[in-house]
Amino acid sequence: MRNIFLCGDLNDTSVTRALLSALPRYGGVRYSGPARVFESAPSPAYLLYEYETLPEISLSSGIILFKNSVLPQEPVPFPPGFLYVLEAKNTRAAAFLKGSDAAAVTCGTSSRETLSIAGLEEGTAALSLQRTLKTLNGKILEPHDFTVKFSEPRSPHQLLTVCATLLISGEDSSKGFQI
Repeated sequence: MRNIFLCGDLNDTSVTRALLSALPRYGGVRYSGPARVFESAPSPAYLLYEYETLPEISLSSGIILFKNSVLPQEPVPFPPGFLYVLEAKNTRAAAFLKGSDAAAVTCGTSSRETLSIAGLEEGTAALSLQRTLKTLNGKILEPHDFTVKFSEPRSPHQLLTVCATLLISGEDSSKGFQI
């Protein structure tokens, strides 16, 4: 099971909704959030925890997603084996990670980011992985472009966060993603 921690204002549900819509297509999700706990499949591939601030984590690997609404907090130890995903404009998350040896994946619309949007149309987007990325299982992904299809409107932030999660988790992007 892949552990995902989503950190930020609990009233900001845009990324939560996008992840809960996408992850059932990739093996299912067990969700633990502020007002509910559920699972979409009997043995889900993903475990999504949602917190306002980053808790102290004693797990071997996973993904930490910072919402743009992440709140300031006291430093906590960064667990080894975790990858951190944030939008390039998320200065609070960047400041939180500064000085650590945590591996960060930045997302945005610029070619300077690890993952960026190359094109966006109604119901589909082209994304670019701009540099090599090590997945949770240790596989190295080389830079490449891929498509993502979506049936309901998604913001660039939602698209990038969900796709970064899928890439880091080792999901195959060669045929594109459906979220």
